[in-house]
Amino acid sequence: MPKRVDHDERRREIAEALFRIAATQGLQAVTLRAVAAEAGISMFQVQYYFPAKEQMLRYAWQRITELGAERAGRDIAEALQTGDERAVIRACLLAVLPTDERSRMLCAVQIAYFAVDVTRGGQAPDQQAMMPHLVRLVADQLDHAQQRGGVPAHVDTRLEADALATMTAGLLSAMLVEAYDTEQATRIIDYRLGRLFAG
Repeated sequence: MPKRVDHDERRREIAEALFRIAATQGLQAVTLRAVAAEAGISMFQVQYYFPAKEQMLRYAWQRITELGAERAGRDIAEALQTGDERAVIRACLLAVLPTDERSRMLCAVQIAYFAVDVTRGGQAPDQQAMMPHLVRLVADQLDHAQQRGGVPAHVDTRLEADALATMTAGLLSAMLVEAYDTEQATRIIDYRLGRLFAG
């Protein structure tokens, strides 16, 4: 009896092969043939799931966002249970950073997508939904903290959320080029939150 193929699992395997190529060589090195070789499957199998390169790229981007949401969701859910807005914001910001080999690879792939989109003058699929979602979540937590007196009344919570997200995006890039390590980046985030919540 022939082995039953899990099509979703096969698509994820192809995406993982694409990630490995993009993280080390950039998206310009991603082709159907290169991904097939990296995944250890035939070109025909890749084309069965993704007849065109753009379809494969779109799926891989969707997969990146899913993996990022899964990773952040676990840490943020734990922080939300504490009822501590500062802890929730800290979890949101740290979840963006490349703190291990897996997240480092995924962050490098995101940067590869952004680099191509900048040169093309376009946007990656669903790129516009990522950062604003983080900013909204952080801003909502700042609003709650402000209402409870944990954040000064004069703070513009929306602008502060934008500033924190932008700072974290900068830390992400700096960590990828090893200008900062996880401990240093965490200290910077804790310092900024300490100033913000000091009143």
